[in-house]
Amino acid sequence: MRVIDPRRPLYRSRQFFQALGAGLSPLTLEERDLAGEHLPRSARDLFDAMSRADQRHSLKVAAALHAAGYDHPALLQAALLHDCAKREGGVRLWHRAQPAPARADWRYPMWAHLHHPERGAELAAAAGCDPLAVTLIGRHQEPSAAHAGDPSLDELLAALQAADDDN
Repeated sequence: MRVIDPRRPLYRSRQFFQALGAGLSPLTLEERDLAGEHLPRSARDLFDAMSRADQRHSLKVAAALHAAGYDHPALLQAALLHDCAKREGGVRLWHRAQPAPARADWRYPMWAHLHHPERGAELAAAAGCDPLAVTLIGRHQEPSAAHAGDPSLDELLAALQAADDDN
């Protein structure tokens, strides 16, 4: 059974209102260049297909990681693409606060939101991203208790999750 952090609803509310504002203006050339610096050419279409709000969120996550001293190329790829599968499922802002129904349900976008880490990892792998970035994308929603294993992977995953939750 998945345990919900009691701070999660507040985080989602704040994220919702930030995303509303983020989707109003196009990305700047500097923002596009920043994404292009860290993504293989074959993965840039994944970033470009994301909603503007998700692009801005991903850029903020990457900037927060960089500001915290993380410059691992795979971690920055994961930061930029960790939500790339949300677009594929038609996930919109209002779906993200709802519990996910069964896959056969007409509310499929909510299911896509629930499973976006695994699907995002598949998309990133197919686009030629670093295998470590693929792993980080696929695991970015796991509870921290599931991290036990490789200390360097666990550190990068925890950093990605913290930056994602804060931005």
